[in-house]
This record gives sequence, structure tokens and C-alpha cells, in this order.
Amino acid sequence: MDQLEKLILLKQKAACQGPPQDASEPAFKAHARKKQSLFRQMVLGIPYDPKHKFGKYGAFLMEPFASLGYNFCEVYRNEILNGIKERYGKLNMALHEGLMGNMLRSEHIPWNVFYPMKSDLQATSALLKEILKTDKIDKVTDIRIEWAPKKEDALDDNTSFDTYIEYIYNGKKCGVGIEVKYTEEGYPFGKLERKRVMEQEDSLYATKTRQCGLYTNEISNNRLSETSLCKNEYRQIWRNHLLGVTMVMNGQIDRFHSITLYPKGNTHFKKVLPEYEKLLSEYGKSTFGYITIEKLILLISKHFEMNEKNRLWVDYLNTRYPFI
Repeated sequence: MDQLEKLILLKQKAACQGPPQDASEPAFKAHARKKQSLFRQMVLGIPYDPKHKFGKYGAFLMEPFASLGYNFCEVYRNEILNGIKERYGKLNMALHEGLMGNMLRSEHIPWNVFYPMKSDLQATSALLKEILKTDKIDKVTDIRIEWAPKKEDALDDNTSFDTYIEYIYNGKKCGVGIEVKYTEEGYPFGKLERKRVMEQEDSLYATKTRQCGLYTNEISNNRLSETSLCKNEYRQIWRNHLLGVTMVMNGQIDRFHSITLYPKGNTHFKKVLPEYEKLLSEYGKSTFGYITIEKLILLISKHFEMNEKNRLWVDYLNTRYPFI
């Protein structure tokens, strides 16, 4: 039996499998899992493996489909897979399982949503202008997925942008860092992170937070460990915002905006993002924003030429991600 026959038989098997249920999950995550499981079954036509450690949950791609890139939009799949190869080289097991196989995590979203924008940087520029409510973008020059400046030039840690869009204004480099969320919520401290945030008042986190001008006096004039920025709900938003403004402070770019992208159904971020915004100074507020996946898809359809390829891309995004 050749590879094609095997794929056909596996897809036939998928038609006989319903999505599994897991009553122990929070409501939104359970909803998202069912949606992704149905997408796997009804759109991709791929079965799940109840005996697999991840596959039993329905929103995980079996081999060979994971390695073939079935987690990515078909009309841009070749470009995305080439981009992944260029970005990572050889994937380790954890990255392979998270990016290539797991439909419920957010790792695939930047590749499906933002990487295709590289095909039309002029349209990306118009899109950004509307999102940021500014005309101060002359041209977009690059779109990078899972990128950060060198550690020694920033926060000396592993903080990175899910997507980083570089643009030019008045001849100077500027950047937009995009944090992408799907079913994720807050997250607990790592051991080293806890030490740097909660114990070391001379850490880069603490000194840059005091110096950057993003936060209200109540935040910047207190010990970092005593501020709301340390809470699980805000910490990743704060660190991504701080990473970008540190690039401004270091003279690497002239201006920076931090954007969080999330689905409308994720009530955690619907609540937390406006709360974080209240911790910001006027300057901080001018560099921060958030947008739902549902709204972004509408803006893509507005600013990108809806040729056959892009129409199929938008249809894919609109089928897979929204929760209206």
C-alpha cells in the first residue's frame, strides 16, 4: 500500500469518528477543543487516536499529517513550511508536538494569520494603520514569527514576540510586537523568573519597568514585587510590552506598539487586557492595544486583494478560529 492509499484510508476513518468530550475543562477551552476537533474531522478529514497521549483529546494531528503541515492553511502551506524550516531548522520533539500537531495551542496562529501577509506588505501597512489608528507608517519591511532581539540587547531572558512586524517611518525603524492567545490564560512563575521578578530589585525587569515610562507612578515608584504586574494574569503581557519598549530605550528602534490578539470567546483576556491598560501612563496607553481574531479577519478582507488565493485564506481563518 503506497502513501496516498494510506492517507485516503485514514481520511475515510475520520468520517466515522465524532469529537471526544472532556467535561473537566473550562467552558471556553472545551468549546475550542470541540471546534478544533470538528475542524480536524469535517474540514481536514483526519482521524484522531484515542490511545495517543495528546491524540485522545481530538484536537491533535496524527502522523503523517502533522509533519505534512496540515495545521496550516492549505493555500499558503508551502510558504509557511518553508518559513518554519528557515526559522527553526530541525524541530525538536516539543516544538514539533506544539507547533505541527497541537490544534488547540496558539503556536500555529501567527503562521496562519500573519505569515501570509508577507505576500503583500503594502496591504499589511494599510492594515496596521487602521489597527494602530495612525498614519505614521511609511512602509512595512518585514514580518517575523517567534522573534526577539538578542538576549544581551534586551531583557536577558527568553521573552519573544509571537509576531514582530518591522516598519519604517521618517527613515527610522519601528516595530509592532504581537502576542497571540487562543485558549491560554495566565501562567505561573518559572523558578528563575520568580527570583528575578520577586526578589531582585536590580534585575533588568525591575530597572527597565521603573525607567521605561509605560506605567503609572503607583507602579513605577514601587518595588516590582509589590505591583500588579507580577500577577499571573498580567505578567506575560507586561514582559512583551517591556521587551519592545526596551528596544526603544536601547536605540534599536524609534517607536514600538504592543498588540494582543485573542478570540472573542476567551473571556479571560476580554477582562484582563482592559485591566492591564489601567496600569499604564498616557505614553504607555499610546503604545498598547488589543484586537479580536474576529475583527482582524474582517480587516484582512478589507485591506488585502481578495484574489482566489486570499479569498481561500480568509475563508480558512474564518472557519477555523472565530467564536461569535
